Amino acid sequence: MNKEFYEIKNADRSCIALKKMSDSGFINGFTRRSGGVSRGKIEGFNFGFRVGDEPENVLENYKLLAEDMGFDIRRAVCARQTHTDNIRIVTSADCGKGIFQVDSDIRDTDGLITAERGVALIIFTADCVPLLLCDPVKKIAAASHAGWRGTAQNIGGKTVRLMREKFGCDPSDIIAAIGPSIGPCCFEVDRATAENFDEKYRIPKPNDKFHVDLWAANRDMIAAEGVRVGNIFVSEECTICNSDKYYSYRTHKEHTGRQVAFIAIK
Repeated sequence: MNKEFYEIKNADRSCIALKKMSDSGFINGFTRRSGGVSRGKIEGFNFGFRVGDEPENVLENYKLLAEDMGFDIRRAVCARQTHTDNIRIVTSADCGKGIFQVDSDIRDTDGLITAERGVALIIFTADCVPLLLCDPVKKIAAASHAGWRGTAQNIGGKTVRLMREKFGCDPSDIIAAIGPSIGPCCFEVDRATAENFDEKYRIPKPNDKFHVDLWAANRDMIAAEGVRVGNIFVSEECTICNSDKYYSYRTHKEHTGRQVAFIAIK
């Protein structure tokens, strides 16, 4: 794990957070799979309502996370993620959507931005790349889900762009965290998928497949929008290499829950 991140533990539950974000006035973190109340097919600290877990267990996991991290679960917002580059600005009027209102109107959306204190933005992953961004000057928070499709569509860069266009953020002030996800060590794809990415992110393998570095691609796309490289932090934890700590769809298949990335302005 990158030394700029630190672990937060409560009972048998844990997550990692970016110190610079925390010090800048933002509740933030990336959950791990241990702990929680989910049992059976999906065991652990699961936050996905659509993976075969009991809804009451999922809701209890959300409540435990909110208590651990100090945000109001009633003011959390989730989206129905579909591997798009669609980003939505949310307010207090959206609080509860995706948790208490599971079938909400935030659909086909993979990025969330807010300017309101206490509104917790939540993104689900189970190998895909979670991105958290914040502007400590303008007090803006954002979270984006960057699977390989979202990365290829530059959702990270587009999130920065929207922060600048809608809220006047100076990209050089923005801090970005790239959380636990499938690493370049394990993200093996066919040639057609690999060709969605610049050659510098592709590592050819003998079997006519490629390993793709989604971490570097997201870092560079965010930096291309003006975020300083020194303000972009990669957790360096691969969810496949660390499938004992994180849910990994490629590893656990039908037994895969969902961890979350979350951010809120204090």
